[in-house]
Amino acid sequence: MQSFVERIQEHFDSLSTGQKKVAHYIQTNMQDAVMQSAHKIAENSGVSEATVHRLAQALSYTSFSNMLQDLRHYVLKDQRAVRNFLISTSHQEDSWLEKHFQQELDNLHETMARAGKSSINQAARMLLEAERIWVVGWRMGLSITSYMSFVLKYMLGNCELIPQGGVAEYATYIKPSDTVFACGFPRYCSKTLKVAAHARQEGAKIIALTDSELSPFAKLADLTLFASNKSTGFLDSYTASLSMASAIINEISYLEKNRVHKNIQKMEMMFKEFQDQFEWK
Repeated sequence: MQSFVERIQEHFDSLSTGQKKVAHYIQTNMQDAVMQSAHKIAENSGVSEATVHRLAQALSYTSFSNMLQDLRHYVLKDQRAVRNFLISTSHQEDSWLEKHFQQELDNLHETMARAGKSSINQAARMLLEAERIWVVGWRMGLSITSYMSFVLKYMLGNCELIPQGGVAEYATYIKPSDTVFACGFPRYCSKTLKVAAHARQEGAKIIALTDSELSPFAKLADLTLFASNKSTGFLDSYTASLSMASAIINEISYLEKNRVHKNIQKMEMMFKEFQDQFEWK
């Protein structure tokens, strides 16, 4: 069966000008397009809504809904890095560096717009109320989870980063009184998903940091936080995700000033005891 992109490539020359505009918009904004209505796609493409429906017919789909479903399957497949690599390396513009940083800024703005103060506050309270906090997420997600687990251990003392090679040994001890913080972005690591599913089965609370409502992590979580991960390169950006993690940590420090202050004072004493810092000579 042909994928959405293969159908576009096969039929592109025979499409009308308006249909080409829609096809181009969808191809270059797949992560956004999968969440949009025909009306919204038409608006972003500068065409009528009827043109979007005619594109679906021209690509041999039975309906726009059928085309959108196929597009979602394509986006969730594991070929994102390869596809993005081919697109991002086809031509390097002189302004590539400015575009890189502008995309990072756009990610932060988009994430900020979706992240209400109430959800950050709820995440902080769920972590503070947990008997034990388990942090899970590997591959590139380690840029978030290693940071998150280190700081939470430093502040609260009851946090563990589950190592990829020791999932069974750690997951065995997840209890209903615990909270799991799961970081899951495409390709949506199956082992991280299994930990989240197991935690849900055990009755633990789950906070998921992911990219969209389509994410399988969103379906498992008690609270889902979203971060934009668009990139001008072939790998996703985790800048906004790290910023989201920092926001949660800041909220925890405001909510439990005394507890955190007491813990970090003890930690600083241990740093001195074990000389875990550089001494100027």
